[in-house]
Formats: sequence, C-alpha cells, structure tokens
Amino acid sequence: MQKKLIALAVAGLVSAPAFAQSNVTIYGTIDYGYVWTGNSIFHGVDSRSGIESGVSKANRLGFKGVEDLGNGLKAVFVLEQGLNGDKGAMWKGGDARQAYAGLAGGFGTIAFGRQYTPQHVFLGAVDPFANNGLGSAKNVLSVDQRLDNLAAYISPNWSGFSFIVGWTWAYQGDEDMDNDSGGLALSDTRVWAIAPSYTNGGLFVGANYHRAKPKNDDILIENVSAADLFVSYDFGPVKLGAAYGQRKTNNISTAEDTKIRQWLIGATWKITSNDSLLASYTNRKVKDDDLTGGSDAKLAQWAIGYEHALSKRTALYVQYAHQTQNSSQKELGYGLYNNVSGARGSYVGYTYSGGSTDSTLGVTEGYRTGIAVGVRHDF
Repeated sequence: MQKKLIALAVAGLVSAPAFAQSNVTIYGTIDYGYVWTGNSIFHGVDSRSGIESGVSKANRLGFKGVEDLGNGLKAVFVLEQGLNGDKGAMWKGGDARQAYAGLAGGFGTIAFGRQYTPQHVFLGAVDPFANNGLGSAKNVLSVDQRLDNLAAYISPNWSGFSFIVGWTWAYQGDEDMDNDSGGLALSDTRVWAIAPSYTNGGLFVGANYHRAKPKNDDILIENVSAADLFVSYDFGPVKLGAAYGQRKTNNISTAEDTKIRQWLIGATWKITSNDSLLASYTNRKVKDDDLTGGSDAKLAQWAIGYEHALSKRTALYVQYAHQTQNSSQKELGYGLYNNVSGARGSYVGYTYSGGSTDSTLGVTEGYRTGIAVGVRHDF
C-alpha cells in the first residue's frame, strides 16, 4: 500500500507542470428572498407569497478557464449551469446557461457554443437591475438572451471601440437533417448578429442588429429582425442608462407583421459606498392588427430597488415593481408572438417562453405587482 501511495505521489509531481499554465476559476451566485406578487391579469387568481431562489440574480455555478498556449495565444472556456436552490432538483432545467470554448489573442476572441447575445449583454449594461429580478427590463422588453451553436468573434479594443459578430445555424437545439422533421421547431433557424460598442471613461454606447430566419415552415414566421441602441454614463454618484429598440416579425400565416417599439430609462444612485438606489421605467408598444387585441397594445413597468452591500460579495436588497396596461394589452392577455421562440411574458418578476395561450400559465405567473426582500452572495 505504501509503495502505491508513493507511486501516486510521484505521478502527481510529474504531471503537475503540465497544468502550470492553466487557470480555472469556480464562480457562482446564491440568492434567496421573500417574494409577494399580486394584481393578476387573470380574474379569480389570488396573490402569491413565497421564499424564492434567484430573486435579484439567477442562481448559478460556473467554471471558466484560460490556458496560455504561448506567443500571445490563449485557450478559453466557460461552463455555467443554473441552480434551483429551493427545490429538490439542484440543477435548473436541462440547458446550460453558457457553454463554449474558444481562442483569444491579439486578433481578438473566437468562441463556439451556447453564448449570450450582444442584445442581452448590452441591455444588462444599461439596466439598473442588470436584467434580473422584479425590476428587470426583460419583464417587458422582447430580448433574445442566448443562442445555441453560436460562432462568435469579439474584436480587440481599439481606443474604446470594439465589435461583436455572430452566426448560428440553429437558434435552439441542434441542426436538423430535415427542416420539417416535426422535431424542435426552432432547429435550423439561422441567426446572424453584429454589435459595435464604444467605451470612454464613464460613457458606454452600444448598438445591436440581429436577424433570424426559420427554415421550418411550421413555425409560421418568415423572419425576425431587431435593432437596438444602448447608452449609459457613469457620473460617479449617479449612473444613467437608456435603451431604445425596434423589432419586426414577418408572419407567414397573416397579412399583418408584428412590430414592436420598446425603450428603457433608468438610474443608479450611490448613496454611500455600500448603499445604492435603483430606479427604471420600461415601455413596450405592439402593433399587429391581426392579433386579438394586439393593435397598439401598450405595456409599461415602474421599478425601484435598494441594495446594501455587506461586503464586496454579499448584499441585502429590496425591490418593487408595478406594471400598467392599456385596454388593447389587456385584451391581448399574456400570449404574444414577438420573438422567434414564441410568447414572451408580460408580468412582474418572471420571463416565459414557449406557450402562446393563457391556458399554459400556472398560478405563480401573470402578476403585475411585486415586492421582494432578500440576500445575495456572489463567489
């Protein structure tokens, strides 16, 4: 036994230099809080109270690594999975949040796999709630968050200017051998994106354009295009942010296309070095005369939040959000085909994709007012 232990120790010493140039970091977020939601869009549905996980920021566990290959070339990777935290099943869903590998150097970065879209990243940079929680702008705005099978290029930074380009043959899932196979409806959906940005001191300006074209005729969408502009400026005590975007869905089954105009304004006040006040207003208007109640449907959300940092990694938070709708939006109800993946939720604190009718909803969804109090730890 002793000889075996010595042999293992020697083997470990011999193999150690092979990993000397590799650096792997484990990171994640653990977030729990009390959430009350009310003012349901459905008659007869009561308010809801509960202890939730991932309230102000989605719970996750991730691994990211960098290996120096020499001559300025590096291998990079990210593996990140969502966590339930408050349920028996630890892992959240079957899809990874991010999973990609690539090469980085003086030429920039090339990465392949499941990745965030530039639209999602830029919105998070100007949204005071960083796309999370009851105040998230994504409760109202139509956003494509991640893309599967994405080939992305991130340029070097030239005096504050850089750009991202990306392409995928499959918006979700793997490419099909038959576009009309009856399998995953969004496989064989081509998406390309370009997103330039400029940063100078406290100024950030970003633009995004992406276009998706499904090859599966069953989805009844010819193509979807989105164009967005994002701006923020950090004055020190106060950071201001804004976004404006337009989205157009060319429908095959109807004569009328779905058009969306959406925008956000927000601010973050640093009251002290440990205390911040967050506020935002988000607005969306849908134009589609072929949708029941969809013509000029308007949805808006007010949100305010407070965060107290106990340390660099741990914070206490309070959030409040309230949504208002016009009569057309109320008639439209929950379902709205405004992106490639189908319906996008119109309610406080949750984001939903998939179903298009009210019958798909559970009693925890469809609320227009919410209050949350909790604690978040990043590691």
